[in-house]
Amino acid sequence: MNQSIILEQRRKARAEKNLVDAALVELHVKACDALSNSSAGDGVRERALQQVARWESAHLCDMHYVDAWRNILNLPLTSIKPAMLRNDAEGVALRQNSPFGFLIERSA
Repeated sequence: MNQSIILEQRRKARAEKNLVDAALVELHVKACDALSNSSAGDGVRERALQQVARWESAHLCDMHYVDAWRNILNLPLTSIKPAMLRNDAEGVALRQNSPFGFLIERSA
């Protein structure tokens, strides 16, 4: 395969991954806002913890992510946002395995 085609495919793949990562950050900012909501925050936290429990009981997710999300969700509210939005490789991986899918708005 032509080197320029390979490079273009890699560039496109990186651009697509960057878009996905940005959308996941946006979802987790929304999750942080929901968790901070005085009337709904406890319910959001509980629903996310229930999702993590489902992952664990049905073996749907690697235990690393189960443990990491359970730990994050049990942090004090002031510590959750920095843990969820960290910009290192682990933060990116955690957002790709998120218990907050229920916050994604469904289109009609």
